[in-house]
Amino acid sequence: MIGIVLTGHGKYPTGLYQSVKLIAGEVESLEVVPFVQDQDKLKDSLLKAIEKVDEGDGVVCFADLAGGTPFNVSSQLAITREYMHVIGGTNPPMLLSALFQRELPVKAFVSNVIQEGKVSIKAFEFKERTGNHSEGI
Repeated sequence: MIGIVLTGHGKYPTGLYQSVKLIAGEVESLEVVPFVQDQDKLKDSLLKAIEKVDEGDGVVCFADLAGGTPFNVSSQLAITREYMHVIGGTNPPMLLSALFQRELPVKAFVSNVIQEGKVSIKAFEFKERTGNHSEGI
């Protein structure tokens, strides 16, 4: 099973996990690593989390913002760990999708999760009704 590390600025990763947990329940082999201020502490916490969730099928680190500190530190760690992948711009549908695809090969997993993140972004569009609807059905 692919291990998951969820990281981001402040309380974002904790809040995201809490939201997903309401829908999917407790999740195994997932660690949450918030970034508050200290980059060295973040690196140490990420290393511990990676080690904890690594079951031999790969580890994917989900970060809140591509290019932000949690993403960058995770990417630096991934350079020397070919089993590790990093995704930025994480949203709840991506994480939910990820939870149900953890047995896939890691590259297919990453591709599917990114695609889910893209297609889950929608804008509300108000569509005016046409015709006379005053008489009910």
